Amino acid sequence: MIIKPIYEILPSLYLAAGSSSVIWIDSTLGVAGGVLLFCLGSLIWVMRSNFRRLDQADHAGKRFNIPESLYEFMPFLFIGLALSLASTQQSIAAYAIAALCLYRGCSLLYMRHRYRRHTWQKVPSAVKTSN
Repeated sequence: MIIKPIYEILPSLYLAAGSSSVIWIDSTLGVAGGVLLFCLGSLIWVMRSNFRRLDQADHAGKRFNIPESLYEFMPFLFIGLALSLASTQQSIAAYAIAALCLYRGCSLLYMRHRYRRHTWQKVPSAVKTSN
């Protein structure tokens, strides 16, 4: 069994290792391994988030609905697109688009972290009122 501090950061380590492999390794096999690590890290991240989630997904206020699986992986798709653009293209426009995609992916992850309630977060106690 892996100790909890290491277990909790494994998806982030997979994402970081996959990202660095995609950017810095020139061989096709290294890039394929990096993509695999990145995909596994995002899959584990989403599975843990859904398992620990306490609130229910509410889609009533949405203008349009996309499939739940695509919605859950949207931040990682943006980050992956940014990594692939930054590693394959050599123009300023590609770097600008990659920076925008990276910003959007990270902001989506931040918003999900902020607005979802998970089992490890403290639930605020209800305020009692007496009549």
